[in-house]
Amino acid sequence: MGAFDGAEVCELVGVFLLFQLSQHYNKTDFGLYRDDGLAVFKNASGHLMDTIKKHIIQIFKNNNLSISIQCNMKVVNFLDVTLNLNDQSFRPFCKPINELNYIHVDSNHPPSIIKQLPRSIELRLSANSSNDTSFRSSAHLYQDALKKSGYKFKLNYIPKLIQPLPKNRKRNIIWFNPPYSKNVSTKIGKIFLDLIDKHFPVGHKYHKIFNRNTLKVSYSCMPNIKSIVNFHNRHIMKSIPPESDKSCNCITKSKCPLNQQCLVNNIVYQATLYPGTPDGIEKVYFGVSETAFKLRYANHTKSFKIEKYKNDTELSKEVWKLKENGVNPTIKWKILKRCRSYNPTIKRCNLCLYEKYFIISYTYDNLLNKRNELVSKCRHKSKFLLSNFDTGD
Repeated sequence: MGAFDGAEVCELVGVFLLFQLSQHYNKTDFGLYRDDGLAVFKNASGHLMDTIKKHIIQIFKNNNLSISIQCNMKVVNFLDVTLNLNDQSFRPFCKPINELNYIHVDSNHPPSIIKQLPRSIELRLSANSSNDTSFRSSAHLYQDALKKSGYKFKLNYIPKLIQPLPKNRKRNIIWFNPPYSKNVSTKIGKIFLDLIDKHFPVGHKYHKIFNRNTLKVSYSCMPNIKSIVNFHNRHIMKSIPPESDKSCNCITKSKCPLNQQCLVNNIVYQATLYPGTPDGIEKVYFGVSETAFKLRYANHTKSFKIEKYKNDTELSKEVWKLKENGVNPTIKWKILKRCRSYNPTIKRCNLCLYEKYFIISYTYDNLLNKRNELVSKCRHKSKFLLSNFDTGD
């Protein structure tokens, strides 16, 4: 736990463990939420409970995992609820070490979020309370936290109503989530909805797909100052360290393709192709290299010399086109940007993003890269797939 995708991995492992437990026990008698589990065994003696406990521990041990189990409990705190089998009641639970904090009523958040926050807390506490007495025994903690944040809302118990299941199918909705800031006076949401009415009016062939019922707008929150500072500090602390003091291993330094920087990795580079004829037009190509550039350069060279690889890149296609016309072009290389490749923590590949940025920002007609590269999938992501790892089976 603690990793960016730790919750997803925990749930995946939990489902597998629940399957194994269901082979020995009734699957309706136990449940799991991430790393917290709850099980109910009726009319089980102390000896039987001890046997079940040892068996469950053994199942976890077989998967190289450990678990701590408390047995014979009739009152238990599970997630944010206290369950009591003695009187068949339940009430909200909050760990004593936790301090309740809510966004301030004057904070720079969308008004809808600030307005609905007390109401959502009230509904959650009511859902976690079996009756008004259970609600009031815990509500004061949340009431004080709301008051501290500037809210004047009074929390009240809302009895649960049995609502009929909806019969209508849910629409497939596309959400537009612009960031919100009080400093921006432009009504972004209104302009977006007006654009829908303008470009997809009633009678338009795509109105059934794009209309106010299928396209909706909801403001998203910007990171606070603490998050911005923490991100900046992490970025500085985790900046790309030089893997080696040696940036070039060419025997003849003057012939290095990248000005004695051929061992640099994680770069976005530009290749400028000069046809070598008076009427020829130079071409520009953008590419990325996660490994040392010299390896990428070797692959480019291979595609220039061996015909079966001539379609590997748009650059190699252009080189072969010139060679077939009797022209031997020259290519000059340079580094445009150094940045990190795909990181599963932030789930972003800056290499691919910057390559697309340079492609889309280039305004001349001599670009070799195709525009469909802007929607291409990140090639550096695949190495993190679980299918690439040996499970040991």
